[in-house]
Amino acid sequence: MIVLRDLSWPQDRAPLLTLDASFTSDRVYRLQRAGRSFTPEEVVASRPVSKCYPLASEVESLASLDWVQVASDAGKAVGVVGMGLQLWNRRATLHHLYLGREARHRGIGRTMVEAAIGEGRRRGARHLWAETQTINYGAVCFYERMGFEWCGLDTSLYDPGEVQEEEVAQFFARALA
Repeated sequence: MIVLRDLSWPQDRAPLLTLDASFTSDRVYRLQRAGRSFTPEEVVASRPVSKCYPLASEVESLASLDWVQVASDAGKAVGVVGMGLQLWNRRATLHHLYLGREARHRGIGRTMVEAAIGEGRRRGARHLWAETQTINYGAVCFYERMGFEWCGLDTSLYDPGEVQEEEVAQFFARALA
């Protein structure tokens, strides 16, 4: 049985570092540029695209967020979701959403995001904001299934020396009001 619970820091640090948050996809989004606009176009990758997230640096920032939940299955950490709140514009931002490979396709990610949506509403947020990469096809599809809408991109967010070719930040938002 899956249980969402508050982060217990620093006790959760080591178990969360064991999460395999990597992904592999045969599809990506390629940005088509036309003047001052971009259109994300779904394409089949010439070879499967894989990415492994370095969770060590990400896990360290969890304790500083406004709200963090750990997904546990039979007492074992299988995922984590973290959210920050910006008071000036009442935006809630998903800073972390990681789910171990063994826990995917079981509704746990949906449960974690629904909990973030509920907490965002409880705290008066207008929108829940999320970021993912053009190469993370599965995450894009997930956010869209969860009612998020594509709202922009940032071609300069990622360090070019640390990302794959054509990897660009995409942003999604879901209204909470």
